[in-house]
Amino acid sequence: MKFLRVFVFTLFTLYSFPDFAVASVPEGASALIQIRAGEHAGFMRIVLEGDESVISEGKASREGKDIIVRFTDKNFEIKKTYLPFAVTTDKDALMFSLKQEGKLKAYSLKDPSRFVIDVYPKEEAIKKQAKQETKPQAENAERIKTPSAPEVHNEDRSARTGGNNVATPEKEYDEKSLIPEKYKAMWALLEAGNFYAVLKEPPGHKPENAESLAALNYIYAKANIMAKQYLEAVKYFRLAYIYATDNALKEQALLRRAALYLELKLVHEARADYLVFIRDFPSSGYIDKAYFGLAESLYRIGLYQEAIEYYKKSGKGPLVLYGMANAMQKLEMTAEAKKAYGEARLMDDAYLKSSPETDFLLGENMRMSGDTVNAKKHLSQIESGPYRDNAIISLGLIAMEEPNLQEAVRQFKAAAQSREQKVKVQALFNLSLAHMKEGKFKEATESLEEIRHNHIDSNMYKDALLALSKIYKKGGRGKEAVSLLKELVYGKQPPPEAFSTLEEIVLETGAKSSTDGLTFVKLWNEVGQWLVDEAREDFLLKVAKRLRHEGKPFIDLCTWLVENGSEHAKGKAAIDLADYYSGIGNAAMSRDYMNIAKDSRETGDAVSRVEAKILYSEGEQTAALKHVMMIKEIEKSDLDLLGNIISGLDYMEMKDAHKAIAFYERNLNEADWDAEAYINFADILYANNDTNKALKYYRIAGEKAPENEWVMYRLARDAGAPESTDILNRLQKGDNLFARLAKSKLMEKTLMNRVREVF
Repeated sequence: MKFLRVFVFTLFTLYSFPDFAVASVPEGASALIQIRAGEHAGFMRIVLEGDESVISEGKASREGKDIIVRFTDKNFEIKKTYLPFAVTTDKDALMFSLKQEGKLKAYSLKDPSRFVIDVYPKEEAIKKQAKQETKPQAENAERIKTPSAPEVHNEDRSARTGGNNVATPEKEYDEKSLIPEKYKAMWALLEAGNFYAVLKEPPGHKPENAESLAALNYIYAKANIMAKQYLEAVKYFRLAYIYATDNALKEQALLRRAALYLELKLVHEARADYLVFIRDFPSSGYIDKAYFGLAESLYRIGLYQEAIEYYKKSGKGPLVLYGMANAMQKLEMTAEAKKAYGEARLMDDAYLKSSPETDFLLGENMRMSGDTVNAKKHLSQIESGPYRDNAIISLGLIAMEEPNLQEAVRQFKAAAQSREQKVKVQALFNLSLAHMKEGKFKEATESLEEIRHNHIDSNMYKDALLALSKIYKKGGRGKEAVSLLKELVYGKQPPPEAFSTLEEIVLETGAKSSTDGLTFVKLWNEVGQWLVDEAREDFLLKVAKRLRHEGKPFIDLCTWLVENGSEHAKGKAAIDLADYYSGIGNAAMSRDYMNIAKDSRETGDAVSRVEAKILYSEGEQTAALKHVMMIKEIEKSDLDLLGNIISGLDYMEMKDAHKAIAFYERNLNEADWDAEAYINFADILYANNDTNKALKYYRIAGEKAPENEWVMYRLARDAGAPESTDILNRLQKGDNLFARLAKSKLMEKTLMNRVREVF
C-alpha cells in the first residue's frame, strides 16, 4: 500500500508541471527539449519532453556515473528546471553527470512525447532483486521457478516493453482495483505474503454473482502461484476468465494465464492465449504485452519469422530488440540482427549477463558478420553455462576459416564430449568437415559413422548420411554411397542434395561394371524411380542417351518425357523414340513420334537425320538425300546413310548422285574418320567409274587399316607394279576368299610374264 501511494504521488509530482506548446520542427531548425528530474522512492527519474520527431530518436547509454542520451543527426535546444546534477550538450547528445553509478532503464511515452530514464542505485537494485527472489508474487511471472524450466523473465520483459514503443509505469498491472471490497482482506493477506491463509480459509463473503466469483478465482490463482502450485493457478485463471463480466478482469486473467503458460514452457498453450487476447482485446492498454508474449511463444516454437513480426509490434525496448535480434540471428539475417543487437546494447548492455542464449547468439552474429577478432574474444568468455559447448563449436568454425585446422579439430573434439545430443552431433559433424579439409577421410568417416549409428534421431542425421555418401562416392564405393542415398530419398522430406548426388553418381557410372559391380543400367533400374521428375529434364535427356541401346528402360523414360515434359523435352524425347523405331524397322511408330517432335517445334540436325532415315526406309531416296544434305554437323551414321542413298539412285537421278558424292567428299575431307568411311566412299567412286580418285581414298583407308583385306585387294587390282605384287604376296598368306583371289591374280601375272618372254 505504501509503495502504491508513493507511486501515485510520484506520477502526480512528475507530470504536474505547466504545459507548453510543442510544434513540429521544420527541417534544419532546432527543437526545444525540456528537462525535468526528481528523486523518488528507490530511484531517480529524468524526463526529456519535446517534439516527437526528436524524442522518438532518443537512445540512452551509460559510461560510469554519466548518462549519455543521443538524438542522432537532430538539432535541439534545452530548457531545464532545477536539476540535482550537471548537464552538458555536445552536437546531438546530452550528458548527465550523476553523483553515483546506477542501473539504467529507458522508455518512451506519447501525448506528450517524452523520453524517460529511471536510474536505480546499485544497492537499491540489489535489494530489489533479493526481495523478488525470496518473495514470489503473481504480478511478475519472471519470479516463477520450476525445477525443469530455466527462468525466462517474461513478465519483466513485458513490463519494460509496453505502450508506445516501451513500457510505461501507467501500463503496469493494476490488479487491486479489480478486487471487490468484500475480498480486500484476502488481497491484503496476499500482499503480506500469507498465501497459506488465503488457500486454507474460506472467504468471509460468499460470491453473490459471476463477477465476484471471477475475482475470487483470480485471488486463488495468485495464491497458488505464490505456493508454487502452477497448474492449479492456471485452472483458477481460466475460471476467472470464464466468469468475469468485466473486460478489465478478463484481460488480466487471460494475460496472466498466457504468461504462466510461457514460464512453464507450455509454449503452444501460451501462443493460443495470446492470440485470443489480441483478437478479443485489440484496444487493451496491455496489447503490447500480448504482442511481446506472442513473439516469445513463437520464438520458442521455432517460428522465427512470425516472431519477428510480433516483436516489431511490441515496441522498441531493449528486451524487444534483443528478442527480435535473436530471432533474426536464428534465421541468419546477420546484418539485421547486428543492427538490432547494437540498438539493444545501447539501452541495456547488462542484460547479456542474464541471458546466456542472447550472449552466445551475439557472439555468433559477430562471427557471421566477419568480425572475427571480437567474436573470438566474446565467445572465449563463455566459459560456463548452457551455451559453453556451442561457443566452443563457434570457435572451432573460426579456426577452420583462418585456417587453423589443428585448432579446429581440438575445439570440435572438446565440444563432442557434450552431454547434450544436439551439440554433440553438431560438433561431430563439423569435426568430419575439418578432417576432410585435412585430407583425412578415414577420420572424417569415423565421425560421420558415429552419428549414423548412435544418433539416428538427431536433426543432423540426414546431413551426416549425405556427407558420408559423398566420401564413399569420392572413394569409388558407389554401391555404399547409393545405399545411403536410397535411405535418404525413401524418408520424409529428403534433402534436395541427395537427388543431386544421385544424379552425379548416375552420370559418372560407366556402361561397364565398376569395381563393385555397379553398371549404369543396373544403377538406373535401382534409383531411377526417384529421379524421374519434371525439374530434372536435362538430366533425364542425358540418361536417355546413355540408355539408347537398352530397350525397355530407354523406351519407358522417353515415353514419360513425351507425356510429362516441357515442349523442349517432349520434342527431344520424341526424336529419340522416332530414331529408335526407325532403327528396328517400325516406320509407322517412327513417323508418329516424328510428328510429335515437329508439333513441339523441334528443329536442327536431329530432326533432319531421323527424317532422312524414315524417308529412306519408305523408299523416298531423293527426299532422304535432301534431308541428309541439310545436316550441319555430319556424323558417321549420316555418311553411311548417304552412301546407301547414292548407291540406290538410278540413272535418271545421277545429277543428284553427283551432288551427293561432292557433299560426301567435302565432309570426308573436313574431319578425320575411321577407315570404313573412306572405304565406303572409295567403293562409291569405283562404282561410278572414277577409279583414280577411288584409289586415292583406298590408300587413305589402307593407312588407317593396313590389314584390311578388301582395301588390299582393291589396291592390288588397280595399283601398278611392283606395289601390286607386294600387296598380293601379303594377301595370299591367308585362308579366305581374298587369299585365293590373290593367288589367282599372282598366277595370272606369272603367265602373262611368260607369254611376254616367249613373244
